[in-house]
Amino acid sequence: MTWLAERLSLWTTDLLGSVVLWFLLVGFVWFINLGDANKDPDFFKRRFFETLGLTALLEFFINAQVMPLPLELVAQVILLIVVILNVIAASDEKYKPAAKLTSGILFFATMGLLTYSVAHLVSGWDSLDKRGLLNELLMPIWLTAATIPVLYLFAFYMAYESLFVRLSFFNNRRKPSLRARLGIVTGIRGALVDIQQFRGGPAHDAAQARTTSDARAAVRRFKEERALDRAARAAARQALVDNAGRKGTDGDGLLLDRREFAETKDALRWLATCHMGWYRNADRPDEYRADLLDVLSGSRQFEFESGEPVVAKVRKDRQAWYAYRRTPSGHVFGIGASGPPPSQWFYDAPTLPSGYPSTTSIGWTDFMSPDRPEWRLEPER
Repeated sequence: MTWLAERLSLWTTDLLGSVVLWFLLVGFVWFINLGDANKDPDFFKRRFFETLGLTALLEFFINAQVMPLPLELVAQVILLIVVILNVIAASDEKYKPAAKLTSGILFFATMGLLTYSVAHLVSGWDSLDKRGLLNELLMPIWLTAATIPVLYLFAFYMAYESLFVRLSFFNNRRKPSLRARLGIVTGIRGALVDIQQFRGGPAHDAAQARTTSDARAAVRRFKEERALDRAARAAARQALVDNAGRKGTDGDGLLLDRREFAETKDALRWLATCHMGWYRNADRPDEYRADLLDVLSGSRQFEFESGEPVVAKVRKDRQAWYAYRRTPSGHVFGIGASGPPPSQWFYDAPTLPSGYPSTTSIGWTDFMSPDRPEWRLEPER
């Protein structure tokens, strides 16, 4: 790589330290994160454009002029401490003022270093090694262009090896036949995301295929099923937008405005599961925990775009509980128990529940009742 760059007058031995540093700080990090390439179809494109971005350009100008060694060492230690504090502060809402302060320090430090570098470049322009400076600017670009294909081939090999190991479980713990593997590779080709997602029935059939054409047919079926699934998810997302604020029901008698229905029901089901687990734990008394929702409320499952919270109540004897949430459409979902597990009740009404679940409480049905259509699973989005 460096031999070809030297032939093109893009590299000299003076850049050896910069090349090594690039591989340690950039190339090695990309290699460590290579597992993300089969999840993000733009993984390699993003890596390349990062080298052309404003951040990379600023980094070049800042590093173009080196400060006196003692001053640079002190500055790097201070900036490292500020960066660590900034990362910690930014991860917690209660440290938001500290995050703003550290972000401001980093901004002014960057602007100061940039000003220092530009000023020295301008003042020493006549004596500056312009060719060397240009080579240093271009070095990350050609290093990236040369490294990405190598990383892709490595990721390609790892992805298919992992896939064939998975498929061996469908084939008496033996790798698919050579013809089947050839059909899979020529069917999926080089899309790393497709390799990762190749599962289910089509993968089972491909693993046991006897011919290349049978394996390719299984891959085609996988792509067709995935396209239908993506279309259904897109339609479900669009339906949420189209039906927002609409009153009435559809042809199946289900409410049209279903904003946050899925998120609400998932959160309530999870709360019920946690209540059952707490009650059944052998190390604790047989009772429901009064502050369980407070313990769980910090998780993302209980964060909703509209901001409306889940409300929970536990009876004084801790042998019954219920929780509910009003969705953006105004419809209310609830869940609870009237006794020890496996007691479970579901609430579904346009108004808030009036009390704990029971046969006499309006809107509540127990888990054996089939009459709760609004509690069906929502379409995947």
